[in-house]
Amino acid sequence: MATSDTGSSTAAPSEQDNPNTEAQLPPLVMQIVVRRDLLDSEDWGVGPLMAQAAHATAAVLHETKDRPETQAYLDNLTHMRKVVLQTADRSSIERLHTLLASCTPPVPHHLWVEQPEDVPTCLALAPNRRESTVRKALDKAGCRLWKG
Repeated sequence: MATSDTGSSTAAPSEQDNPNTEAQLPPLVMQIVVRRDLLDSEDWGVGPLMAQAAHATAAVLHETKDRPETQAYLDNLTHMRKVVLQTADRSSIERLHTLLASCTPPVPHHLWVEQPEDVPTCLALAPNRRESTVRKALDKAGCRLWKG
């Protein structure tokens, strides 16, 4: 126990009492993975691809709204972090979906499939702290930073 200048004793704050323990963790981030071939060879415009990213992001936030990580992410609007990644084609985005779903426990995400065309276009991961399972799945599916 420490004694303050006023002579009263003060206990060191416990982790449970410390509201800043969140700051000691890696920041929450969302990864948004877009199929690059839709822009490069399928003649989709940038605007429609941005709409796909918005659809997938809104969907995963809605589906995971009760998770503590999602609530913490949404409670801190000015410090939201997102990274936009690209993947080569349909098979690579479907592989990412399979890898994330097969993790134990499964990594929360949403694969947006544009209708009525039935074309998977974008995958958004729920807010996370870039755990090793997330990093490994993104690497195995060949995800890279989006190049403008």
